[in-house]
Amino acid sequence: MKPRPSIYIPELESYIDTSLVYKPNPVFAEMEFYAKEKNIPIVTAATGAVLSHLVSLINPRQVLELGTGLGYSTLWMAVGSPNSKFITVDRHKEQADLMDGYAQKMEILDQIHVKRVTDSVMDYLEREYAEWVGSDLFFVDCDKITYLDIFRILWKEAKPGSYFLFDNMLWHGRVLSPDPKKPSDLAVMALWNEVKSQVLGYTLYPVGDGLLFFQKDKK
Repeated sequence: MKPRPSIYIPELESYIDTSLVYKPNPVFAEMEFYAKEKNIPIVTAATGAVLSHLVSLINPRQVLELGTGLGYSTLWMAVGSPNSKFITVDRHKEQADLMDGYAQKMEILDQIHVKRVTDSVMDYLEREYAEWVGSDLFFVDCDKITYLDIFRILWKEAKPGSYFLFDNMLWHGRVLSPDPKKPSDLAVMALWNEVKSQVLGYTLYPVGDGLLFFQKDKK
């Protein structure tokens, strides 16, 4: 995987993640090293900390995560809200399976409630509607070209008051000048347009690659 450019000035993001972010368990640093070594995309430590904080405040009964990766973001959220149930979906089983080992090293495997699903995100949403529709929070960090379709499905079907988080909404700075030949660029910009037209209020956290947070109207 080709390294993605950071939205920060050179070296700042690395300094934030290694020196300024409080990590509640040293295993998070181990996961970061492995992800870098194997070129596996994960959220930054700063993003993980924000996810953990937000979930701790919301205290959702059930979280649906679309895009598991190594389970790095899953474990950040689970540490923030250990009583929540997490369903995390990814088509790469061997990669997602590593999460259990890391949770064991953290000594939290028996304390958290995580169900891992091996499936494509779109197929899962179609087939397992009854399982996910009642979720209180949705975290989306999968293939960017599916973002708009995912938003439209979740926004329509999720219960009022549900919370949403989309990662990579600054798309490595390419929101400044999206390439019309890149489907991922167009997809991120299309989601921004949809959110601006459909959502009454939202917050962009400029951590990592941009974390977008909003809530469905409670009415």
